[in-house]
Amino acid sequence: MLSLVVSTVGRPEEFARLVDSLVRTAPAGQVELVVCDQSSDQSCARLLAELDPPLPWAATTSGRGASVGRNAGLELARGSVLGFPDDNCWFPPGALERVLATFAAEPSLDGLSGQQQTVDGRPSMLRWPDRGGPVTRTNFMKTSIMSTMFFRRSRLDRVGRFDEGMGVGSAGWYGAGEESDLLLRVLDDGGAVRYDPAVVVLQDEPRDEADDRFVAKMLRYGCGNGHLWRLHRLPRWLLAWYSARKAVGAGVRLARGQRALARADIAYLRGTWAGWVDRRPRDWPAGTGS
Repeated sequence: MLSLVVSTVGRPEEFARLVDSLVRTAPAGQVELVVCDQSSDQSCARLLAELDPPLPWAATTSGRGASVGRNAGLELARGSVLGFPDDNCWFPPGALERVLATFAAEPSLDGLSGQQQTVDGRPSMLRWPDRGGPVTRTNFMKTSIMSTMFFRRSRLDRVGRFDEGMGVGSAGWYGAGEESDLLLRVLDDGGAVRYDPAVVVLQDEPRDEADDRFVAKMLRYGCGNGHLWRLHRLPRWLLAWYSARKAVGAGVRLARGQRALARADIAYLRGTWAGWVDRRPRDWPAGTGS
């Protein structure tokens, strides 16, 4: 069984779309949904109970933080394969069947990552490679994000759970990187992880609606990325390459008049440096972590 563990702070409209996609595409009896609703009104948990979809499901709650919520959901998950979709993503026909078939056919595989697309077929979040292959310490940044990754539970039981000091909503200031930290621990433990671009997860492209909140989010994401690089002693040359590409992208977007996107790229770069040297940015908003 594949257990999909979703951590949410209450976005019932988006969550309803995810549930509907599972009802329409999940192989019967082979997919379980576990939601950890951290909102005060439990809107997604109540919605799930009202919909009562024809697949195994469970709901729980926890303190704030995506990593905290996923860890709480894992306590209820029963599947031998685990996925952690965002509450605002959804699955097209065939995606989950391919995930289950791949793990069944390859007993030595510990992890699988697909690609994320918008509903009209554009790449979402990353520039995903067209060819599949092993996920490694040097290509994970372009072959994996949380919603596209699936793991064999036996391997996660070996390497541990999500680091609750990292990720969206965490108590500290590392606003991303928790999924890559988990992936890198799987790789460091000798686990085999593969990228398969034929596994598609759907999600809107957040850069389509860049604003001041998106810029602030990219600062937090950058802090998490820099912390991840320092924590796992990843190659400095690779960090420099990614940073240079981001800086060039900021210049191109500024020239095109895409000021919000350019500011977001610069914020991500600033955050990456801050996380790597472990020094919180001077302009860090008060009340948003230590």
